[in-house]
Amino acid sequence: MTLEAIYFIGQTVAAFAIVASLVFVGIQSRQAGRASELATLQAMGERFDGFRRLLVSDKELVDLYDRGMRDPAQLDEAELVRFRLMIFIAVEGGQASFLIKDNSAAAKAQFEALDRLYVQVMGSPGGRAWWAMFGQTMHPAYAAHLDSILASTPISRVVTKDDWIEALNSLAPTKSAGVNTGQ
Repeated sequence: MTLEAIYFIGQTVAAFAIVASLVFVGIQSRQAGRASELATLQAMGERFDGFRRLLVSDKELVDLYDRGMRDPAQLDEAELVRFRLMIFIAVEGGQASFLIKDNSAAAKAQFEALDRLYVQVMGSPGGRAWWAMFGQTMHPAYAAHLDSILASTPISRVVTKDDWIEALNSLAPTKSAGVNTGQ
């Protein structure tokens, strides 16, 4: 074997090693991207879970949210600012989900699961008023998405206590089914 043949074999082995290392780096980069994406989704979920926990643990915030969703005109100035910020947190989350939904199946599933909820919030009288004032501050693609859905969605009413009672009563077993209701 000549020195020239050894040189060409060395060059061939080096080329294969470079290709293999590039493939390895590509695989590692893809895995790091997926891990980062999942961490982002988890962080978003934790953020909104924290907001929901704060909201439900504070009777004053629950009342403010309920009154604001029904008729924001009945709120005083300070309450209106607080309500506006609560809605902003919800809409910001919808926008974040919308903007990353095309990156992975997990992000798309999260967006699709929450999209109808965001529409219900934004479809309420308080949500519509907020959107009319601040919708233009959102990313244009998300604003167009929500605008198109809201254009074909009637204004949603806020669920009342009577609605909850009616729903619970519809789930109650009846005597005619042979179930003892304890009466």
